[in-house]
Amino acid sequence: MEYMHPLIMGLITGALFGIVLHKVGAIRYSRVEGLLLLRDLKIMKFAFTAIATASIIYGLVDIFGLAEQTNIIPRIMPFMGIAHLVGGFLFGISMGAAGFCPGTCVARVGAGKFIAIGGVIGLILGIVLYSMTQPALVEAGILGTKEKLTLYGLLGVPYGTLAVAWGTLFLIFALIANWLDPAKKFEEGKPFLSIKEEWHWLPSGIAAGLIITWATAQGEYLGFSGATLALVGWISHAIGHPLAVVPRINEGIIWHAGLIIGVLPGAFLSAIISRTFKFDVVPPSFAETVTPIPWVRILLVFFAGIGLAYGAMIGGGCTTGAFISAYPTLSIGSMAMSATYFIVGILTAHLIYFGRWSKFLETKPDADKVYD
Repeated sequence: MEYMHPLIMGLITGALFGIVLHKVGAIRYSRVEGLLLLRDLKIMKFAFTAIATASIIYGLVDIFGLAEQTNIIPRIMPFMGIAHLVGGFLFGISMGAAGFCPGTCVARVGAGKFIAIGGVIGLILGIVLYSMTQPALVEAGILGTKEKLTLYGLLGVPYGTLAVAWGTLFLIFALIANWLDPAKKFEEGKPFLSIKEEWHWLPSGIAAGLIITWATAQGEYLGFSGATLALVGWISHAIGHPLAVVPRINEGIIWHAGLIIGVLPGAFLSAIISRTFKFDVVPPSFAETVTPIPWVRILLVFFAGIGLAYGAMIGGGCTTGAFISAYPTLSIGSMAMSATYFIVGILTAHLIYFGRWSKFLETKPDADKVYD
């Protein structure tokens, strides 16, 4: 009973974010891979809007001196030097190969795409592998550097003012991405908000930004690689074999464990209400273009899970933790990590679909029908 409150709050926060991930389509292979192929920018617009929302709120809270009263005090992701490059490289290859990140992998399971269970198992093993190899990574000089570097610190300007400007800039980026989006034609005529269909990127992004801000007000940080670490660490303590990287269990660990667990019922509830829950639906483009062999697909998803977790642990975060949640804090470390894995992910996706883009585009209508 000692940790019941943080567990419940983590579960609620994770469930709400799981609903948003499902309703905006972020759990879908065609959306994530479409982003990396620069052929479907909806997830980019969603992420930019979430960053803009949280940035502007953080900035206004700072400007009006309300940080202490609201407890909205952003946590700065440290700059870790070469670790961002190594971790970002591993994360980017895995994301580009499998078309998901830690949070969306778990949400896919909740929505009935049970091939993603292989990815979840991979995430857990990636955490264990990181715990086993962390001393060697420190000795090799990959881990060890931790500096609190921020954009406002480098520029010598007040955080609040720059955060509001930063948020405004990302809202402009979202509008530009919408103007350039090749897949925008697929969204024409669809409802802005719907119980059964996907949500528009704008309200989805605002909702995500508000949830991220609410997590901050709870004194926590919304990131799914760290949440996976917390869950595995909690389980390891419970069975009497604690991980070296999770030396003790506290309220923060329990909250984050609840966060990743909560994504499952959130995505499940959203999928049921939306009537998109389907058991083990293999995305058409994934099956036909990447590999038609079922066991190879499962292995790819499994090893991608390992690479995602291991890379995120080394580099300091995932797409939510080192990008959507971290950019509003103006952390230089998050920019280094996310820039690395997005560049590598884009290159990986283009390499996989080199000369076969038409296959991906041809299967998009089918992917929309099955909510891949």
